[in-house]
Amino acid sequence: MSDPQNTVTLWHATTSSEKPGRIEACCESWLDQDEIVRADRFRKSTSRNQHVVGRGMARRLLGDEAVTPNEIQFAHAVHGKPYVVRPDAAKQPFNVAHTDGLVMCCVGQDRHELVGVDVERLGRRTDPELAQRYFSQPEIDFLQSKPEGEVRRDSFLRIWTLKESFIKAIGTGLQTPLADFAFVDIDSDQPRIELLNPKLQSDMSWQFFSIEPRQGFIGAVAVACRQNADEVRVDLRSFDDLVV
Repeated sequence: MSDPQNTVTLWHATTSSEKPGRIEACCESWLDQDEIVRADRFRKSTSRNQHVVGRGMARRLLGDEAVTPNEIQFAHAVHGKPYVVRPDAAKQPFNVAHTDGLVMCCVGQDRHELVGVDVERLGRRTDPELAQRYFSQPEIDFLQSKPEGEVRRDSFLRIWTLKESFIKAIGTGLQTPLADFAFVDIDSDQPRIELLNPKLQSDMSWQFFSIEPRQGFIGAVAVACRQNADEVRVDLRSFDDLVV
């Protein structure tokens, strides 16, 4: 039986491309004024809706039953990664990602030091030059072993989401060069990371998961625990079913 205390929950939600719907309205009711002001700066309805749902999901899921969503206060680290300031009951590692009307929120447990998540739509256009410019050599070799066309594009997105999940987990974003680390066993459900830059090495143990949260999407989850941690389990759930 899996340990509930070693489970990372990955929630996914559908957002509207135009007029806000039920989920957007519910999530917006949980936001503070600063978050609403920021949401109103988005010109495109799709971007605004994704922002609102992402922040609303985080508030609802971090509070769970112990804290009301409106009570939670966030701050941002140096490179912009949000974290909970108060209350203590909501201080769990979390991360949000969105693309093309799909929003995902990953929530870890106390034993998980860091979590990161990313998602992309399969089949989207990719630039092969990005791999040559930003990926590590093992990843470039992996891509070149794939047949040109859809298979190679989707393999690129698999690597890209894995890399994004890692830099989002550590909170540095693209300040960390993507060639400073490489993924191996990329075709598996649980790829492994090789930290090529000694500055990235620490006493944490990393686990990664490639997932398809919904048909037509590829995502990745990064989880960091202290050394000798047990195997993490990812529990995929629909936020659409939670908001009634």
